[in-house]
Amino acid sequence: MREIFNVGNIPVIFERVTSLPGLFTISVFFDTGSSNETKANNGVSHFIEHMAFRGTRDYSSEEISRLSEMYGGYMNAYTSKETTAYYIKGFSGNLELFIKLMANICFYPVFEKEDFEQEKQIIIDEINSIMDNPEEYLGEVAEEELFKGCSLELPVSGTVESVSALEFDELKRFYTENYISDNCVIAVCGDVDREDVLNCVSKYFPSAKDNYAGKFNHCIPAYSVVNRDFNFKSGQSYVQLMYPAFEYGSEERYPLSGGIMLLGGLMSSRLFQEIREKRGLCYNIEAESVLYKCAGYANILYSCAEKSGDKVLELVLSEIRKLVEKGISDDELTTVKNQLIFSYISNFETLESRVQMNFRHIYHYGRLLESDEIMSRIESLDRKSIQETAQKIFGGEYSICRLVK
Repeated sequence: MREIFNVGNIPVIFERVTSLPGLFTISVFFDTGSSNETKANNGVSHFIEHMAFRGTRDYSSEEISRLSEMYGGYMNAYTSKETTAYYIKGFSGNLELFIKLMANICFYPVFEKEDFEQEKQIIIDEINSIMDNPEEYLGEVAEEELFKGCSLELPVSGTVESVSALEFDELKRFYTENYISDNCVIAVCGDVDREDVLNCVSKYFPSAKDNYAGKFNHCIPAYSVVNRDFNFKSGQSYVQLMYPAFEYGSEERYPLSGGIMLLGGLMSSRLFQEIREKRGLCYNIEAESVLYKCAGYANILYSCAEKSGDKVLELVLSEIRKLVEKGISDDELTTVKNQLIFSYISNFETLESRVQMNFRHIYHYGRLLESDEIMSRIESLDRKSIQETAQKIFGGEYSICRLVK
């Protein structure tokens, strides 16, 4: 049973799950990420994520780690382009302690200048390490090119230049304005009582002035059509094609997911079979939809020998044309439906994935979607809807970015 109740105007998504007895997880989501930043302070949200664990009003950095682990918990956080999330999972018997730790980290961090300078170098090292992962690096620079002129162009970690220039006072200002209870959603899932959660959140979290309405994180979508090569020392060429699409909450998300899946989202997909299996022209080729709150794109990524680059691109575009012009078969439609159902049901495997799914519903739809509604959307897919969405997305211009020697 899932429900939403307000505690001091903070929405709390609660789901009681007893299939994993004695365990629970809590996540605190802020409607703040790199898309809320400017080029001047790019990376500040991610920087704050690091700094929050450096010490709080009630706990030192060492105590945060020691207490969470000593009492059987696992704590972490992440920053994305649209949100920042802090979470802990552990034994239900330690609910109050873990909620108190979460409240301290999220709302009562103590920022020290010495920690700021030390963490700055750690983050710069983290940014530089992206160069060790060509696919991650390509994904970052390709999005920057695609979303030029839109705040989604900004990388989550920032750049070496922006992080190096970031001032301590700017970090504190950004935190004060954005990491507030008005901009927060709490999600709890597991073998815990509703009243215990309500009481602990009420006791340790500050109240919000107004109800959360998802009003903090909005951008005006902008897309660019680019053809760019980036120098990268590798024995392979890495290539990313991007077709502008729509936001996550669009009604066309399911037919797009189906077309993407058949194109390159499965081992039986057309691109994988035609280019990888039959011709052996690349080790990996895949397709996915990358959808944000205000924008999105269909993404095709592959790596191949430099000498095979033109041929692989030709085959990719050929398979896209086939999908647009001829659509899909009945067997492929069956595959799409079953894989989408499997993907949805897989969300129920762990407490963490349940929490993530529940938050996505609130963030993108403003409500919790029921299983019957989601299953109905999947079952209503047909060959026509998938082909029409493919024509709309893949019938337009695409951007292409490459990593080459």
